[in-house]
Amino acid sequence: MRTVAAYTLGCKVNQYDTDGVLSLFAKRGFTVVPFTEKADVYIINTCTVTAESDKKSRQMVRRAREKNLDGIVCVMGCYTQTSSEAVKEIGADIIVGTAGRDKIVDLVEAFARDKKQQVLVTEPDAFEDLPVTYHEKTRVYIKIEDGCENFCAYCKIPYSRGRIRSRRPESVIEEVTRLRDSGVREVVFTGIHVGFYGKDLPGWNLARILRESLEIPGIRIRLSSLDPHEVDDEIIELLEHPRFCRHLHIPLQSGNDKILKKMNRNYDTAYYRSIISRLKDYAPLGITTDVIVGFPGETEEDFRKTYEFVEEMGFTRLHVFPFSHRENTPAYYMPLQVPQKEKARRVKELIDLGASMMQSYHERQIGRTAEVVVEQETTLNGKRYFVGTSDDYIRVYIAEPCTGLAKVKLDQTLPEGSGMLGTLLETV
Repeated sequence: MRTVAAYTLGCKVNQYDTDGVLSLFAKRGFTVVPFTEKADVYIINTCTVTAESDKKSRQMVRRAREKNLDGIVCVMGCYTQTSSEAVKEIGADIIVGTAGRDKIVDLVEAFARDKKQQVLVTEPDAFEDLPVTYHEKTRVYIKIEDGCENFCAYCKIPYSRGRIRSRRPESVIEEVTRLRDSGVREVVFTGIHVGFYGKDLPGWNLARILRESLEIPGIRIRLSSLDPHEVDDEIIELLEHPRFCRHLHIPLQSGNDKILKKMNRNYDTAYYRSIISRLKDYAPLGITTDVIVGFPGETEEDFRKTYEFVEEMGFTRLHVFPFSHRENTPAYYMPLQVPQKEKARRVKELIDLGASMMQSYHERQIGRTAEVVVEQETTLNGKRYFVGTSDDYIRVYIAEPCTGLAKVKLDQTLPEGSGMLGTLLETV
């Protein structure tokens, strides 16, 4: 029996890419095992969004080698795309960037035969269609787009992922249908810049592929992320559809116009406020966001404006990141870099605010009936629960055994916004 294990760093797009590659190995007769076990082949899917991501990517390559000195170590993804020489030096057997992953099993076979390091790092020039056939989930990510052309001042991703490439609509529809037939109850459409889906496909845009996918019965659709200027009338209208999840993730990054301009984010707080104001009519609606603190030149006054703006928006969940000093990005060379200690303090302040806002949102949902995709069994305070995700992105814990899609009465909040307890009403 030949075995393969994988470890994924970074975003949900990376997770989808990993699942697609594991599907290729499974088709070729490999058995997928947990990364904690000894395997014949290890796959490390790397990330380069922060300096810490680079460091963790290198650590996981070394860890894979330690697990099995005779195993084959394959390294792929964003870090290898931008830093392939560094990956070569730490002893990877196979190095693949953000293109050519469909050839990774062939590269493994070649290395097993010849014992020669295999390197395939090229510029991405087309959408790489790697449908996921290997999964053990009721809630699955589908990548419908790759690449980004925004060139935010702090980000290396456009350099590692390349230009925007959209997945063929018929391929998206086929995968949604196949996943539905396999028992999946929710798919999350994701991409590096998913709001630009269709830019390279005449007659298509994100709203159209969503509408087409919502024609498939028996499965609900969620969006992973949209920039503010992509939340248009067509997307907002979809919130009326019973199987389009009432949750939008709309990155903010800063609540200060001066910093937004330096970041090259192409919107201001007034525009962002107008979008959130329109969405308030669709409650219950989960609105989540990302914020970067400590961007070069961010003063204490600038940070306070961000804090106050975030508080005003009333997000239901907040993801907070300290600015990461990434070489070869415009922000790397900007003056007035914020000290690490100061960034850490600001991060903590916003994390505490985010926990409070999430708790407040959960409290307002007590007594409501929600549809929950049940994902796994877990233990909480010594008691067994079945846990899943509501359409507005609440983590819900259900004491009664259940699977698939469940209607649940939301009864009680858990500490620090970590989720809610619910009573099972029926399975759908």
